[in-house]
Amino acid sequence: MKIAFFTETYHPQVNGVVTVIDAYKKELEARGHKVYIFAPKPGKKEKDVFRFKSTKFKPYPEYMISLPGRGIVKRMREIRPDVIHLHGPFTSAMIGLTVGKIFNIPTVITYHTHITEYTQYLSKYGKNITKKIAAKYVKWFHNRADIVISPSKSIEKELRIYGVKKPIRVISTGVDFKIKNRKQNINKIPIILHVGRLCKEKEVDVIIKVLKKIEKGNLIITSKGPDEERLKSIVKKLELTKRVKFTGYISDKHRDILYKKADMFISASSSETQGLVVLEAMSYGCPVIVRNARGFNDIVKNNVNGILFNKDAEIPSKIDMVLNSKFRKKIIKNGYETVKEYSMENTIDKIENLYKKLIENN
Repeated sequence: MKIAFFTETYHPQVNGVVTVIDAYKKELEARGHKVYIFAPKPGKKEKDVFRFKSTKFKPYPEYMISLPGRGIVKRMREIRPDVIHLHGPFTSAMIGLTVGKIFNIPTVITYHTHITEYTQYLSKYGKNITKKIAAKYVKWFHNRADIVISPSKSIEKELRIYGVKKPIRVISTGVDFKIKNRKQNINKIPIILHVGRLCKEKEVDVIIKVLKKIEKGNLIITSKGPDEERLKSIVKKLELTKRVKFTGYISDKHRDILYKKADMFISASSSETQGLVVLEAMSYGCPVIVRNARGFNDIVKNNVNGILFNKDAEIPSKIDMVLNSKFRKKIIKNGYETVKEYSMENTIDKIENLYKKLIENN
């Protein structure tokens, strides 16, 4: 098969969607398929990657607004893909949806991002009003694809509430993580790790404020994002500069070191569609403490393979639980088993079959 991916974000950006696209491309091409990627500029020249002209989305500079041009029609005539897979609901995906209709190519869309949780970047007219508009957009856009992929059951329910009528297939995003051995000893001063974009909906400030309430512990915060400066100002205000380290973007090698070094991974986010970072942490044997919210609670079973919390005030006691060696060994072991269930091979089996059925029925 020839498959065209349309995405809002790609290299040099570093985020969960880019990781997924790379993993899907690698696995699909290993099976003999051909994958073409359509993404906004800027980006280095890569084989089979077509770049749209683009402009920065000012409220969230990491994201670019793709601008359609004549080249896309020419490129589609040359490639003649069998299926189009949209990885996002905005301008790049809109272009992909449009050319799919023009050339009668079946389209699939994966719901990677909780759009309603990102409305703070889109409008200044009030959160509730904007969320309603976002929900209507989700309904409108996803009902124009042939099929929708949801990474979890909880997201499928939410899409139905929004009014998505098209067929929805629940397929976990899949992970390409190998189980990594780690030391069992806990650091004298426990290390807490946060991995993910620095944006308000990730609620990294919650973890920083928790650090102030516990006697021992250091926090490592990776990546970058629009909330970085605000978070740094909170750290300074709470006099935690010696206990909090911002790494910026990190290499895979550096990430490997941090996961093995950390005593726990914590996330207070309530905007995850699946929470791949939790599976990543589990693959390193790094115990996870996450909010009891959609996306996370599809993966984490409380006190079995990780810990869930409902209120921010619960986090310090959850940290104490993770530092208990017997309990710690149990959730690390069960975390490894969870990672195996979400293998990339199983995910691509399902996606490959979905593509084939779409092409047959087109």
